[in-house]
Formats: sequence, C-alpha cells, structure tokens
Amino acid sequence: MLEEVWRRTSEAARIDTLVVATDDERIAHAARRFGAETVMTSADHASGTDRAAEVLRNRSERFEIVLVIQCDEPLLTGSCLDRLIGCFDGTPPDLATLSEPLVDVEELFDPNVVKVVLDGRGRALYFSRSPLPYHRGKATRLDPDFRSALAVRSGGLTGYLKHQGLYAYSRKALLELTRMEPSSLERDEGLEQLRALQAGYTIRVIESDFRSFAVDTPEDLERVATMLTEAN
Repeated sequence: MLEEVWRRTSEAARIDTLVVATDDERIAHAARRFGAETVMTSADHASGTDRAAEVLRNRSERFEIVLVIQCDEPLLTGSCLDRLIGCFDGTPPDLATLSEPLVDVEELFDPNVVKVVLDGRGRALYFSRSPLPYHRGKATRLDPDFRSALAVRSGGLTGYLKHQGLYAYSRKALLELTRMEPSSLERDEGLEQLRALQAGYTIRVIESDFRSFAVDTPEDLERVATMLTEAN
C-alpha cells in the first residue's frame, strides 16, 4: 500500500520533491526497495503534520508549499494533488484540503467519517465527527438522529461533504501550527485541522476527483486490494 500511494503521488506534475518520512526502519527499508527517498524522524510526533514539519525544518532546500499525505489513501490521484497545489496560485490560503460529496446517510452518522461545511468562497467553516450540518426539517424538538427528517429533505444529501485527510500547507502555516499547543476544539473533536481554524487560519477546500477509501483495518486492506485489482 505504501508503494501504491507513493506511485500515485509521483504522478503529480507539480511536486518537486517526494519523501517517505517515518520513525520505523522497516518502513524506510520497504520504501527504499521501490526507489523512494526516505527520511528518518523522531518517534515522538503526535501526527503526520508534526513529522512533516520536522522534515521541512531540516531540509537544505526552501519549500514554500508542503503536502502531507498519509499512506492510508491508496485511491488518491496525482491530478488531485496538483489541484491542491494550484490553490496557492494567486492569493494563497494558509492550508488547502479535499472533500467529496456524502452519498451514504450511514457515513453522515459515522464518527470515523469527518464532515466539513464551507462558506460561499470554498473556505472551511468547521469540521466535525458529528453529522454536520444538522437538518431540523419540521421537528420542534432537537433529535440527534435526524435520519427521518433527511429522508424528506429536498435534495437528499446534496451539500453534505466528507473530508479527505490530505493537506497542503504554506511553509509559514505549517511551522507556526506545529509550534502551537492543541486547541480546545481540536481536543474535543480529535481533529488537528481545528487548531488551524480556531487560530484564525484559512483552509481552502476543493472537491476531490477520487472517492476516498481510507484503510484502517485488515478488512479494509483486503477490500481496497480488490478495488485496485479491478481498476487495473
């Protein structure tokens, strides 16, 4: 799976340097076997973002945009990564990330699926593990399970967005954010991007050109292997 993510990332035309950053020599050995540049980092990082910041600080080259790509997204595309980088053309945001339309009501109520709402200019207003936005419908009392109201909502799930956890950071934002303590919203939701929002940073969100299938379990791995075999 590491090789598949690396190969797909390598197809992005606008990435100048691609490295596999890890604190595990087994991962580094596997990456070197298929030709990837590897960087060994501290084992004390709480997130891939912190690991990426360490790599950035220690590189002799000066990079102005940094993509943080986790290896649990084997269906990503190089074109999508190029579009993320393109968000920094012109007036750049502090961060850019991806979303896709939610089409399954069960995902909307799944806390492992992160939801995002945007303003009219495509900037993130909030991310949550809870169903977001709440759809009241005709209810006169708050019901956390509003599936019945959604069933008669005009447009169904139109407008509901699932967040994909791939990020592009400006150099300044990455270095600043990784020096901050986790924010209160970040701790509540368990979502590091809320640190950026709570600190006033702008996060541009663009629609992805692939459908995310994050691999978190052996069963997920078996399923995505089948998907990739069929696609090839």
